[in-house]
Amino acid sequence: MTLSGEEFFKNFFCRFQEYVKMDRKAYDKTKTDDSWTKYMKNFLSVLADDLGFNEVKHEGVYKIDVDWKKSSNHDSVAIELENNPQDIFEKEVKNLLNTAAHLKVLITYVNDPTFPGQELSTVLLRHLEKELRLENEFLLILGTWSMKEPTDWTAYVYRPEIVVNRLVFCSNMLHAEKSPANKAWKTRRKSEAGD
Repeated sequence: MTLSGEEFFKNFFCRFQEYVKMDRKAYDKTKTDDSWTKYMKNFLSVLADDLGFNEVKHEGVYKIDVDWKKSSNHDSVAIELENNPQDIFEKEVKNLLNTAAHLKVLITYVNDPTFPGQELSTVLLRHLEKELRLENEFLLILGTWSMKEPTDWTAYVYRPEIVVNRLVFCSNMLHAEKSPANKAWKTRRKSEAGD
C-alpha cells in the first residue's frame, strides 16, 4: 500500500515535535533560509528512515529536493522545499507534477497573519485544475514564516478528483477546531495582537 497524504502529514507533524524536543536549541538557531532548509532536510532524512524509505540522489531535468523510494512495494514520495511561496508554481509545483511519485509533497510557508494559508491552498487548487496533470495525491504542507513553535503546521491534500481537505493533527487527535495546536495558535495570535 502506498503512503497517503494524510499518513505522511500525521507522521511529519508528530515526528517533527519529537525531533525538535531532542534538540530545541538547534531548532531555535535556524534563523536563515539556508539553516532552516538544512534543518528540514535533516529532519526529512530521519522521517524517511522511520517510515522505511530510502532517499534517492539523482541528477536530472526535474531535480527534486528530496526523493524517497521504498523497494518493497515501489512506493515513492517526491518532496520540494521552498521558503518563499511566491515562485512555487514556476519551479516546485512544475517539478512535482513532472515526477512519477505516488505522493508529491510541497513544504512552504505563509506569513503569520495569513496562517493557515487557505488562500494559497485555493490558488494551488485552481492551478492543479488548470494543469489537469494530477495523477496521484499532492500534499501542500504550510508552516508560518516565523515558525515560533514546532506546531505551526497545517496541510492540504489534493487528489486526482481535485478536492482539498485541510489536515490538522495533534497528539490527542481531537477535532481540528478543538485541537490544542489550533487553540494555542489562536491564543498566541490574540496575545500578539494585544501587545
